[in-house]
Amino acid sequence: MRYYERFKEIRQQKGLTHKEVSEGICGMTTIYRFERGDTAITAEVLYKLCQRLSISMQTLFIDEESEYALIDYYLDKLRDYVYFKHPEMLKQTLQDAKKTINEKPRFDLKYRNYDRLYRTYTAIDLRNDDKYVQAEKILLELMEETKNIKSLELEIINALGDLYIVTDRDDEALALYQKHRNRILDFPRVDGFERFMIKQLHYGYASCLYNNHSYVQALEVCYKLLIRIQENNSMFYLGKTHHLMTLIYIALRDPKPAREHLAQCEAAFLLEDLGDKLAYHIQIAREEIEALG
Repeated sequence: MRYYERFKEIRQQKGLTHKEVSEGICGMTTIYRFERGDTAITAEVLYKLCQRLSISMQTLFIDEESEYALIDYYLDKLRDYVYFKHPEMLKQTLQDAKKTINEKPRFDLKYRNYDRLYRTYTAIDLRNDDKYVQAEKILLELMEETKNIKSLELEIINALGDLYIVTDRDDEALALYQKHRNRILDFPRVDGFERFMIKQLHYGYASCLYNNHSYVQALEVCYKLLIRIQENNSMFYLGKTHHLMTLIYIALRDPKPAREHLAQCEAAFLLEDLGDKLAYHIQIAREEIEALG
């Protein structure tokens, strides 16, 4: 029995309707589709629904094929909230995971690197709260511990590089990216959440090179990033990359390719409904291109 089927069974045993169990938490249609296995729901919504049923979340997973199905569920949600930029959901899910998993002695926290991933996402949560010293301490410790774990180390590099950029420490970010240059640029093709991590690494690296006036190297990384984007389409990073390339060509005083990349930037942002939010940055770039003649 799958966890959503178990949820339906318990709801029916308690005599609660879809309306009664969902009221104030989510829509009735969401519960209906969830119980059929047609849609997933977030960890925090599931946590609230379980509270309404007066059960713990792990109760839903007792019949799963693996006793660690709940860990898988939390990891999937934490990854989504990190890479799709949902800081409040990340914070809530970390708190729920701590209560449900970390504080339960029966769970082996070495399972699928859960402990390391939890600490990485905790550092990102601290960074979101401007607690930069605590976040950096965790990430540096993780870097030391995970030297030989390729995919996880890249995830930590991504978080640490982003932390340096947020705190205006571009030189340190650039040194970090250059140290791991080959692994970042030549990382094997990936699916799922890892592709977002790779795009962020490329974009962060290119931005630091641009800020360091290393324009040709920045273009090289941008072109590699465009290849990644074509393999797994992302209008947001497509727009950001073309905007960065516009700025690079402006710095190189080459207006023709700058205009071409700005047009592609606008098209991508329009498709993502970001045109209005980023109109100022686009207008500044346009004015600088016109000034070049």
